[in-house]
Amino acid sequence: MSTANTRSTRDRTTVQQRAAVITIEGVWGAGKTTCARRLGEHLASLGFTTRVVAYGARHGVLADLSDFLEHHPLRSRTGIGGFTVPHHAIIDLFLRLCREADHQTRVYQAACRENQVVIIDHGVYLKMAYYLTILAERNPDVPQHTLLPQLRACTDLWWLHPDLAIHLDVPWPLARERAIARGRGDGNPAAVERLLFLPALAENYQRVLAERPGSVRRITVGLRDADDVACKAAQYARHLLKVPAE
Repeated sequence: MSTANTRSTRDRTTVQQRAAVITIEGVWGAGKTTCARRLGEHLASLGFTTRVVAYGARHGVLADLSDFLEHHPLRSRTGIGGFTVPHHAIIDLFLRLCREADHQTRVYQAACRENQVVIIDHGVYLKMAYYLTILAERNPDVPQHTLLPQLRACTDLWWLHPDLAIHLDVPWPLARERAIARGRGDGNPAAVERLLFLPALAENYQRVLAERPGSVRRITVGLRDADDVACKAAQYARHLLKVPAE
């Protein structure tokens, strides 16, 4: 990817009223963090003030909540997994929604005020798909096309929809193997629960993304290396930002 600055890019962004928000989407192990970092470096080289964000600093109640969700989750991540008792699913969903609301209102919106481009590296729509999958598990007789609007009604007041969502389309079995190879916790080979949960998550992810056809751009990763994927992501970002093609 070119590192040349352009005067037209700098001129356009000086009058920009709000950051362009780009989110990197994909299931666990798809390569979102690597793609976000390289895309951020490319856009910064073009003269944009760019910030790649994940979760931000954690302290106080939020730190305690994150520790609980990550190290003492109500949903088991090993064996056949699942929740110990039925009402744990709703508690888990509510706590995760509270944490995500804090991320979006405190971290992402602050980054938008201070930068021209904000890249969210872990997929906001992945979170929505997770919530939808949990609700669908607890309410098997209610169709997802009914559950999703109900979920959105609870989040629309604070949910930050990106201007561009770059979907790294990696089949979940391949993404899981990549996560295991990298030694990531979500790729724990002992977690049979993932094999039961991921197919439903992937299906609901497609459902959530389909609601935003105007802003979602798909990259079929396949055997592409990280540089090739980042270059394709940069093409989409340059189009959004009205930067001339190379």
